[in-house]
Amino acid sequence: MTDTPDQREKKPDKLRYLDPEQVKVVRGEDGSLYAHIGDELTVLAPRFVRARPLSDPDRYISIRGPEPNGREFGLLGKWRRLDAESRRLVEAELEQRYLQARVTRIVSLKDYGGLQSCVLETDRGPREVTFRDVRDNVIYFGASRVLITDAEGNRYDIPDTFALDRRSRLLLARIL
Repeated sequence: MTDTPDQREKKPDKLRYLDPEQVKVVRGEDGSLYAHIGDELTVLAPRFVRARPLSDPDRYISIRGPEPNGREFGLLGKWRRLDAESRRLVEAELEQRYLQARVTRIVSLKDYGGLQSCVLETDRGPREVTFRDVRDNVIYFGASRVLITDAEGNRYDIPDTFALDRRSRLLLARIL
């Protein structure tokens, strides 16, 4: 019996590691971003995605095409060795993609039947956030680092829970 095209799984593309000397990222006159990979390929509107955004954010950057398919063109290791302008553009894209506030203090917390409204002081200023199903939206790193995602998908990093003041730690315990 022969598989129909719908039943066959597409074989994954071979993983390709890119040399930073072969990659050049530029902003065109139209304002769009382009990634030139060697002399063979130009990716229009590339997306730069960290391969391990939480545990090793700067090791490998995946260069992908635009959504909805987002085909991966390769993994860029040692990406900080890109030329200065390419590195600046990639860093700006990563900063925008992985924007997360660092929590310095928890000011207040209110419970509303399954929702928690919280006022946080962050490195980006005060934020009033709502958490829904917090236990499903928390990532623990070791004994003291916590990453929480709010109801709108924003991420809040608490790099060291022990460094928070006593009141903030008590409110955090209620959240978690």
